Amino acid sequence: MLKIIIIDDEKIAIEELAFVLSKDQEVEIVGKYTDVKAGIESIRTLKPDAVFLDISMPGINGFIAAEEFKKLVDDIQVVFVTAHDKYAIKAFELDASDYILKPFSEERILLAINRLRGKKETDKDHNHKILKKLPVWKKDSLMLINIEEILFCYVKEGSVYIVTESQVYTSEETLAQVEIRLKQFNFIKCHRNYIVNLECITNIVPWINGTFILKLNGTDEEIPVSRNYNKAIRGVFHI
Repeated sequence: MLKIIIIDDEKIAIEELAFVLSKDQEVEIVGKYTDVKAGIESIRTLKPDAVFLDISMPGINGFIAAEEFKKLVDDIQVVFVTAHDKYAIKAFELDASDYILKPFSEERILLAINRLRGKKETDKDHNHKILKKLPVWKKDSLMLINIEEILFCYVKEGSVYIVTESQVYTSEETLAQVEIRLKQFNFIKCHRNYIVNLECITNIVPWINGTFILKLNGTDEEIPVSRNYNKAIRGVFHI
């Protein structure tokens, strides 16, 4: 059973999220708060497995709250649910378990729950070891590749491709699911269709209308950075 607290300054947003979460019978919502301070205090006694919270809230924002949560419960998982994509890099720097944009779909929330449940079981069974492999397909064979070998991932015509220096694989997961798997390994979404390995970037080339082109070690492909994501790239490299 996953014990969850929801914190959002808008009551309607809380109830909408609670309704979707309640569809999973292995989820128990142990607290719902519009007041961030009250939510933080509840962590001491309720000791939830995860907190779903907004970022832009009056008084104490979601980032400050998340830092307080981790002081109170070491292994608490934090899921940010926000209307803004500009905070994603900061969220993952705080080791957020997930980052969900409003308006969200029921499928996206249930995916987050499955990820939380999987992480909880992995931490318990494998003594907090992180698997640095990604399952991919090559023709009819399922393979496990080293995450550090991945240059970039992209989606085209509904199919997700995983690119290394020597091979191109496919994944049965969505790009959003792959992003969740890779977020703790120095990967970043730079375009709605692309995720890139930050360690492989060699050049950031200014392009039209405030966009960029990324050049990587190990490939001649040029990876686009859309205007919606250029702030994230700038933030990572402080440019």
